[in-house]
Amino acid sequence: MKKSFKVKKIKNQALLKRGGYSLAITAVVIVGVIIFNILVSTLSTKLGLEFDMSSDKVNSMSQENIDYIKDIDTDVSVIFCADKESYIGGYMTYYAQQYNVVYDAAEYYNQTVSLVEKYADYNSKIDVEFIDTQSAEFTDIAALYANETINYGDIIVSAENNGNKRHKIISFTDIYELYEDESYAAYGYSMSYVSGNNIETALTSAIDYVVSDKVKKIAVIAGHSANDYTASYQAMLKTNNYEIDVISDGIITSISNKYDAVLIAAPTVDFLGSELDAISDFLDNDGMLGKGLLFFADASMPYLSNLYDFLEQWGIAVEEGIVYETDTSNHLPDLPTAIGIYPTSTDDKITAGMTIFITDSNVPMKAAFENEDGIKVTTLASSGKTAIAAPAGVSNGWTGASNYTKDEYSAIIQAEKKKMVDNEYVSSYVMAFSSVQFIQSDYNELSSVSNKDITIAVAERAVGAEDSGILFVSKVITNENYTDKVTESSVVLIRIIFMGLLPVVLIVLGIYVYIKRRNA
Repeated sequence: MKKSFKVKKIKNQALLKRGGYSLAITAVVIVGVIIFNILVSTLSTKLGLEFDMSSDKVNSMSQENIDYIKDIDTDVSVIFCADKESYIGGYMTYYAQQYNVVYDAAEYYNQTVSLVEKYADYNSKIDVEFIDTQSAEFTDIAALYANETINYGDIIVSAENNGNKRHKIISFTDIYELYEDESYAAYGYSMSYVSGNNIETALTSAIDYVVSDKVKKIAVIAGHSANDYTASYQAMLKTNNYEIDVISDGIITSISNKYDAVLIAAPTVDFLGSELDAISDFLDNDGMLGKGLLFFADASMPYLSNLYDFLEQWGIAVEEGIVYETDTSNHLPDLPTAIGIYPTSTDDKITAGMTIFITDSNVPMKAAFENEDGIKVTTLASSGKTAIAAPAGVSNGWTGASNYTKDEYSAIIQAEKKKMVDNEYVSSYVMAFSSVQFIQSDYNELSSVSNKDITIAVAERAVGAEDSGILFVSKVITNENYTDKVTESSVVLIRIIFMGLLPVVLIVLGIYVYIKRRNA
């Protein structure tokens, strides 16, 4: 009897010991899972971890933007002029009616709040506050910007850098992309809906402005152009914190050195010699250089002998006619003058990551020399080698292409004059584009086309701000509706996995563990 009792006691002790181990292991696993969830939650808040299920990753910030935000070392104040709950909850829908937005855009308003809050997650230097416009606190804030018009939902961005206080106000139309529903026009109504969200571009641009010491100024010389093709480009430059002035004088006598660069787009009237002397003096800047000229041609405009002679002195040779592509695989269907342009200088960081540009109405352009009189000429982009310089005004059905020699034509030429000033090199640039459609074309909105990227990158180089910060090419964030992607079969599959297979697997696993322990 004693022996039997002792064996049973030992066996029970062994079972108890193994059970204790099992219980301890289970407890450790449970605690581990809890800790893991806490860590994931904390990291998600602190580091802005997110999963974007949209096909183009448009519902999350670009990595370039995130990297820029993390590197900011100046205290930045971001004041959202609205109570968060009311902004999301419906008041913004009411306020948007003054912009004729009558369709519900709650998902976009919620998206704006979510993305703005991420800025503080990525960098503790950025302080984000939501302040009710009816509060006494907001009254005090508004008094600081008494000369500004501040509306519900606006965002005030401010910072002090080296004793210099700067601010920028982001409005409703800066944040939201609006599309007019023309179906109501016949009834005399103007109705729009929100089609996209520009908050990432608008907010980061504002932050870049308030933390920067650099002021970039461009003068648009408009007096020689019959049409203004620069509106979209000016808007993009302003997004990148440029100050733009328009010089509409018929005759230019001088150009102030307060400008970093001048812009000439699709001129229809030639320049006088004295005007070109004024441009030349501007680029020389009393021997200090550091200035730029951006020129956009248009093959449908007259040949301008004086202006083109001036450009040739900078190594940019413009020929008569229009670039016509003979290879059908390198132009738009039935439009041989709307051609693919490709980066030529692959080692130049200005075209890094860019693959193709599309433009129509290109003038035939070549580099007149490579290096002469202190001017270095570089072709940044060109047509294919199957293009020809056709007569201006040829129609799509033109059959005379076989009579012309195929060649490669430059589409973007950089001419740089460099000298040593105060122990460092300073350059003046003349940047010539073969077509004004680099800045004014529906092609520019195609995600696969880099027209916007190259024109803003070239401007940055021309004004001497190439390495000063991030470039802002409008990124419209859209909200995807996944309803049409959820099929009946996918619903059934999800039900089978989560309501059938997963519980069965857990039950079978539990039974197996129970039997294993019982027989141990």
